[in-house]
Amino acid sequence: MLAAAGLTLSACGTSPRDAVRQKVQQFADAARTHDYKTICTQVLAPSLAARAASAGLTCEQAMAIALGSVRNPTISVGQVTVKGNSASAIVLSVAADQQASLNTLDLVHTGSGWRITSLQAPTGAG
Repeated sequence: MLAAAGLTLSACGTSPRDAVRQKVQQFADAARTHDYKTICTQVLAPSLAARAASAGLTCEQAMAIALGSVRNPTISVGQVTVKGNSASAIVLSVAADQQASLNTLDLVHTGSGWRITSLQAPTGAG
């Protein structure tokens, strides 16, 4: 199974780090266009998307609340670390009328590819 996965990755020319970068970029693109359905179904890990339900909201409603006022967001991906089925990416987030922030995104590799499991706020954020 691992050999087949390795051949698939090699055939596509995508390393695990590149795949993580692509997933973070997909998140940024979907946030920019307010495409919360894509964020909930293709970007977030099911466990993270389910947290919204525990608060009585759909994932899409939670994303609309969290990202609805964000205008023109961009994310620059810095260091990406992959360890087995886990990864982290240091990202610089910038949006109109908001202070830039340096965050760490944690990801997990699922049967559907890499998915974001958490966003860690920068140290000292409050």
